[in-house]
Amino acid sequence: MFISRMCKNYMVDFIKTFVILIFSLSFLLSVIGLVEKIDDFSIYKPPGNFFVKYIFYTLPRYIFYLMPFVTLFSALFIFSIGVRNREFLILSVAGARLRDSLKPFIWLGIIITILGFLVGELLQPYYAKKINNMVSQLTEKAEVSMKNNIYLKGKDQTIINIGSFDQSKSFGKNIRVYQLKDHTLIRRIESKEFEVRDNLWIFKDVTIYDFISGKIERLPSMSYPVNFRISLAAYRDLKKIEDFSLGELIDKRKELKNVGLSNPKIDTDISGKLSYNFVSLFMLFLGISLPLGAYEKISPLFSKMKISSGSSYVITISIGLIITLLYWLVYSFFMFVGYSKILPPFLAPWITPLIFGFISLKLFSSIRE
Repeated sequence: MFISRMCKNYMVDFIKTFVILIFSLSFLLSVIGLVEKIDDFSIYKPPGNFFVKYIFYTLPRYIFYLMPFVTLFSALFIFSIGVRNREFLILSVAGARLRDSLKPFIWLGIIITILGFLVGELLQPYYAKKINNMVSQLTEKAEVSMKNNIYLKGKDQTIINIGSFDQSKSFGKNIRVYQLKDHTLIRRIESKEFEVRDNLWIFKDVTIYDFISGKIERLPSMSYPVNFRISLAAYRDLKKIEDFSLGELIDKRKELKNVGLSNPKIDTDISGKLSYNFVSLFMLFLGISLPLGAYEKISPLFSKMKISSGSSYVITISIGLIITLLYWLVYSFFMFVGYSKILPPFLAPWITPLIFGFISLKLFSSIRE
C-alpha cells in the first residue's frame, strides 16, 4: 500500500502524541485511583512496593477505557496544526485529494481497535487478577476486615448474597439466601442482620419466600447451618465486572443460567465490552474530519470561531471535550436501558457506537477536497 510522505509524517506525529497521552493520562488516573483507596490500604501497613505495583497493575484498565478518547484528541491536535499551517490548503491547490491521501489512517484505526481488544481481553483481566491476589494477601493478615456486596456459593449449590460483613465482629447486614433444587429456585431467605457462630448463622428480622407453596413467612430470628467459613480468602479473585474478559463474562452468564438465574447487567456488559472496541476507529474519523472542514456540516458557528488562528488549540480541546461528554452521556443512557431490559441487553450497547460511527463516516466523506 502506497503511503505519501505527507501522510506518513502525520501518522508518525499522531502515534507519538497518542503514546504520550495514553500512558501519561493512564498513569495519572492510576495514581488518583490509589490516592482514593490509600486509607483502605494503610490500615494493613503494606510494604512500599505495594503502591508501585498497584499503580502499574491498574494501567491496562485505564489504557483500555481511555483509548477511544485519546485517539480523538490526538487526531484533533495533529490535524488542527496542519490546518493552521495551511498544509492541507496547499495540497488541495496542488490537486491532491485529501480523503484518498488519508486512507492509510483507516488501517491505523483498525490497528488501534485490535490493540484495544487485546488490552481489554488479555492485559486488563490478567493484571486485575494480580491486584486481587496482592490485596487478598495483604488483607488476610489483618485483624480487621469489612467487605460489601459479597456473593458466595455453598457446596449444596446454595447462592448467598451478603450486603456487608465485618469479620472482626462476625456480624453482617442484608443477607439473601437462594436455595436451589435441580437448578430451580425453591426458596429465598432474607435477613436484615446476622451473626456467625461456629457452624451456624443466626439471622434476625427474617422473611422467607417459599416458591413451591407460594407462602411468605416472617420470623424475628432463625438459625441457618453453614457448610463453609466466611473468611477473607473467600474474597480472593473478586473483581469489578468491567475487569472481566469477554470469556469470563460469558462463563459467569452460563453459571447463572445453569442455576435458573439471569442477569441483564452481565448480558449488557458482554455486548458493551465487545462494541466498545470499535469506538476508537470512529473517534479517529471524527478527529480527522472536524479540523479538515467537516465541522461545517455540524454548525457554521465553528467556522466563524476559527477565523482566529490563535484560538485553534482552544477550539480543538473544546470539540474533544464536547464529543467525549456527549458520547458518555448517550453511552451511559443506553447501558442503563440495557440493564433495565427496556431494550434487549445485547442490542442496547451497540446503539451509541452505531450512532457515532454513522456520524463519523458521514463527516469523513464530507471532507472538503
